[in-house]
Amino acid sequence: MKIKRVAAVAVASLALFASSANANYMCVGTVTYLGIDLGGDLTVGTSASPIHKICNFNGGAGRASGATCKSVYASLLSAKLTGKPVAIYYDDNGYNCGTLPAWSFVPSAYFVQGPDN
Repeated sequence: MKIKRVAAVAVASLALFASSANANYMCVGTVTYLGIDLGGDLTVGTSASPIHKICNFNGGAGRASGATCKSVYASLLSAKLTGKPVAIYYDDNGYNCGTLPAWSFVPSAYFVQGPDN
């Protein structure tokens, strides 16, 4: 039984690596801030990055549709409640995890992984 679980995790990790192999950088940390403003922007801060906006619940901002943004929120909320780390992947945008513009929209975020078990 344990071998099957390890194999399943390995396969999932390979699939994840394949889907995120083009990442220019990722920020891994625990969620320290999570909020939604009245315009629908999802704002997140992690132990690796300042508070910044990554998508909009109504769509039309960044890469995520409204439905996808809601799913991202669910993942980030789960991570915040459990204290488990997440990884947020960004295209090359001239920043790094520590220099993302605080309280600004970062439209290059394209993949959220976690919380991990």
